[in-house]
Amino acid sequence: MIFTIQRDPLFLALQQVQSTVAKRNSMPILTNILCEVKNGNLSLSATDMEVGMRLTFPVEAKQEGRVTLAANHFLDIIKELPSQLVSFTKKDNNWVELVSGRSRFNIVSMAADEYPELPKFEEQKYNEARIDSLKEMIDRTLFSVSTDATRYLLNGVYFENLENGVMRMTGTDGSRLSYVDKEVFLTPVEIKRGIVIPKKGLIELRKILESAGTSIGIAIEKGHLFAKNQDTYLFVRLMEGEYPNYRQIISKTVDCVMKLSTKGFTAALKRVSLLAHEKSRGVKFAIQAGALTISSSNPDMGEAVEEMDIDYSGEPVEIGFNAKYLLDCLSVTESEQLEFFFKDRMSPGIMRGSDHQNHTYVIMPMRL
Repeated sequence: MIFTIQRDPLFLALQQVQSTVAKRNSMPILTNILCEVKNGNLSLSATDMEVGMRLTFPVEAKQEGRVTLAANHFLDIIKELPSQLVSFTKKDNNWVELVSGRSRFNIVSMAADEYPELPKFEEQKYNEARIDSLKEMIDRTLFSVSTDATRYLLNGVYFENLENGVMRMTGTDGSRLSYVDKEVFLTPVEIKRGIVIPKKGLIELRKILESAGTSIGIAIEKGHLFAKNQDTYLFVRLMEGEYPNYRQIISKTVDCVMKLSTKGFTAALKRVSLLAHEKSRGVKFAIQAGALTISSSNPDMGEAVEEMDIDYSGEPVEIGFNAKYLLDCLSVTESEQLEFFFKDRMSPGIMRGSDHQNHTYVIMPMRL
């Protein structure tokens, strides 16, 4: 294997594929990047067997071949090289010589034959999906996904069909839930059964969306989600099992609704939560006609109280919430006005942007 490539595109590609390399694995070769030169192109592939990526771009190739290089060392070397041509030559015993200007490295590699076979990206049937829709769905659900390893299926988002070509993405950790309804595919796609996409896979998909145009190819086949953006391919192994029935925690009836400024609510919450208990992050809402009073108390630090104007004409209500959970949602809310629905102090609160009714956030109350 002999080829030459400019340092800058190689460095950018290595940065992108690096995030899918296995950090710790019983298969040492998965800490490597598979490099393959064929038909005038260089392909870089990496996987931890749950998420995998392949990038392909043209090079000046004199001899085709395959080799794997330790991801960390490979990236570190390329990072420090100047912006000029870099030549690679595979030698005996799987050593690779890398030359750039007056710099020369001889790197130990592992045989490419030991690298696990990746799915056949090109053979999938891709459906065009809207970039903006996927970005919005991921941004407004990913933060609510559980990080508790014992709650396996809650470590991913649930992706399902609704009606008339609308898809829903849902994330929850048991204490709060966020779901978004959007038309994703340019041509309606039928997913017979909802799928659970692991958090890491969704993070990698979000990165690819950032550099894509207006649409991206998506395929769901045999327990995997595939994504294609020009010469960049991603596969994500879907999580197995039945996602919990999240609909049962959403209150069917709400007796009260308050309307308030998103910006004002966010600022008030940030200030009052400064003196909330460090673990619970609990704040209390005292809601009455025309006014919301937000308060917090911590025996070791003190108390904070703030009042703001709201649109509300119901009976007075007191209810507690985790301020961090509310702020997580508010950070991805683009509406200037919020609608906050609730039934009583023991029932979940439901929050929506006045002009973004397709996004619903449900948060469980706290006893304070």
